[in-house]
This record gives sequence, structure tokens and C-alpha cells, in this order.
Amino acid sequence: MSDAEQQQSIFLITGNIQGGKTSYLSELIELLRKRSLSVSGFLAPGSFESGKRSGFRLKNIVSGEELAMASTIETDTWIKYRRFWFNPDAFTLGREWICESLKANPDVIVIDEVGPMEMDVSGWSETLEFLNSSSIPVQLWSVRESLIGEVMEHWSISSDHIIHIDNEEVQKAANLISRAVERNRNS
Repeated sequence: MSDAEQQQSIFLITGNIQGGKTSYLSELIELLRKRSLSVSGFLAPGSFESGKRSGFRLKNIVSGEELAMASTIETDTWIKYRRFWFNPDAFTLGREWICESLKANPDVIVIDEVGPMEMDVSGWSETLEFLNSSSIPVQLWSVRESLIGEVMEHWSISSDHIIHIDNEEVQKAANLISRAVERNRNS
């Protein structure tokens, strides 16, 4: 598979900050599973306190296993980035989940979310570089709308592979992803 074909298998799921990207991905994953597609990777559901985002958990899509990933509360051994403290063990575990899931040759890999850390070459950036440069199956990366142009440019992702959660019904997104999986299987 050529680099161009590999890059075309990455779809960016985008919307505003706290706009429902993880919820949209969860619904999309269920629709893909109903079509007998295997989906792996992870989600990052958020938690709220007094109406403000207070943290994130890392959740394995296949096993349901979860680990605290980020919090607004200072935590020993965690890394401060902007207003959150990040659990380095979550990044280690997330990479392990991706590597382990690839052994099963999933149809779709999900990374939730590609954000400012990745643009600063930390967070999931190493994992994203690996996925972008390999013949991994169809990928869904969630990206906040304010970073979409930067992410597209950095990883050379085509603008026709953007799914905006406010403009695209999840059923139509499932159709698009299913067709991409079928093209991957036939190439």
C-alpha cells in the first residue's frame, strides 16, 4: 500500500471542545460493530465538576478497561500540561492497547483524542506517527475543530476525510467508514 493510500484511511472526527466527539464515536463504534466490523483503540470520556471539564479517563474499546488519564487536580508523578495533570501510565497503557489490538488485525482503530499535546510532540504523537506511517486499517482520530487544519497539515490528511459531528449523521459516517474498510480489504 502506498503512503497516499495509507493516509487516506485516516478519518478525523471533529467538533467543538466538549461538543460530543466521544459520544459520537461511541455511537459510531456500535454501528460499525453491528455491521460485523472489529473496532479497537480507546476513547477518552470526560468528567465534569460544577459544569467544567475536570478530567478524562482512558477506556479500552474492546475490554472496557479504564484508567484515570487527566485531572485538574495536581497529582504526584503526573505531568502538568496547560490546566490538566496527565497520568503517564495512561499513555503507556494506551500504546500497549494499540500494539496488542493490532495483533488481531482490527478493521478500525480509534484514537480519542488528538489535541494540543500531540501538536507539541507529546501525548499520543509517537503512536500517531507509527499509525500514520504503517499499513494499519482504517483509523478514526477525534480532533477539536480549532486544531483540524494543523492536524491535517501535520499528518497529510485529506480534507475529504473529515467528519464534522454537527454536520454528518452518525449513520452516514458509519456508511463512509464501512466503505473504507471494504476498500482496504480489497486492496
